[in-house]
Amino acid sequence: MGKARRGIRHSLILMVTLPTVILSIFVLLFGAMMFYHFYCQSIRDELAATTNMMVECMDLTVRGDYKYKDGRLLKGDLNITDSTMLYRVREKSHIDTTIFWGDTRVITTVEDEDGISAAGTKAEQTVDDVVLATGQDYFSDKVGVNGTKYIGYYKALKNDDNSVVGMVFAGKRRSTVYHKILRILAWFLGFSVVAVFVAVLCTRRYSAGVLTDINSINHFLQTISEGTLGETLDERIRKRKDELGDIGIYADKMRSNLQKLVEMDALTSLYNRRSGNHMMAALVEQKAVYTAVMCDIDFFKRINDTFGHAAGDQVLIEVSAAIRNSVGEEGFASRWGGEEFLAIYCLDLTEARERVEALQQSIRDLVVNYGGTDIQVTMTFGVTESTPAESYEKVVKRADEKLYVGKNGGRDQIVI
Repeated sequence: MGKARRGIRHSLILMVTLPTVILSIFVLLFGAMMFYHFYCQSIRDELAATTNMMVECMDLTVRGDYKYKDGRLLKGDLNITDSTMLYRVREKSHIDTTIFWGDTRVITTVEDEDGISAAGTKAEQTVDDVVLATGQDYFSDKVGVNGTKYIGYYKALKNDDNSVVGMVFAGKRRSTVYHKILRILAWFLGFSVVAVFVAVLCTRRYSAGVLTDINSINHFLQTISEGTLGETLDERIRKRKDELGDIGIYADKMRSNLQKLVEMDALTSLYNRRSGNHMMAALVEQKAVYTAVMCDIDFFKRINDTFGHAAGDQVLIEVSAAIRNSVGEEGFASRWGGEEFLAIYCLDLTEARERVEALQQSIRDLVVNYGGTDIQVTMTFGVTESTPAESYEKVVKRADEKLYVGKNGGRDQIVI
């Protein structure tokens, strides 16, 4: 069993949705990394400002060198082993802070999940190698503090002789930062989902109109392939300003050209005999009453022999135009063969007779100029009215018989 054909709507939705989803995922991931980077930079600046503030406060408030004696941190002779300032900082900014003596935490707001203080624990070796050994500041988004990951900033604590005796730390828990980032990303993810939904909805609405027009064109072409050339294409499709509109116009032109090839006589632009039969069959099916007129150009062979076939063709063209004008919108005319024509008037016999008499006179008055020579012709007409449900073959035969009566009776006459 062959694979099921994928619908155009499905393909359109996939074409719009897939790139939108991929782009949303890419933007989400890229945005997460960029946001994390810039957010970490913002946190870095905030933590650096916090450590600078703490060091400057202690340096400006109390004079003297830092000392650690009997479990107390001193500056000069003043005991500064007080965590009040550190807890104030955490209360205001949600930043944990620590004061180190050497690599050991002596004052800190850092606590584990059970609320046990990290005082007495040591800094990571990487921090010691940078801050204590060189006196430089140190920042990392992966600082381990008492089993908890922090985004942290370390600043050297120096005495007046510029010797490094400890450090000041300020940091935010990574889990807190991640939660904030995830909240923002959740909003962005929600926006992406809405964007995808709107894209799908718009695509469905657009594709519905496109598919309707495609199906109309498909039906139109199907009827043409089945030999029905009288179908008309929806004008709305022809008015489209896109490729579908172009396809519709070309399909309609193709139908029109095929109709001319199949239904119309190439020389006279009247219906051919095959089309005439089909159209009369339709009248019979509708049980319509009509008047059939079989007509023939008198002495047409003489015209061909005297002036040539090109002159004869010109006569056929102009006589056909006169017959077509006579029938108008009340019927149709077909070239039955050679110089013989069948005109069908969807009128009763009285009205049709008036039309035929006027046609006869217009043919008499017709002057065909060919090669500087004026050619005039006459026609003979056999006229008969149909009866309901009568086969068109019988009607045509009766009109043909009357035509031959006129031919044998002297031509240029109407026989009813």
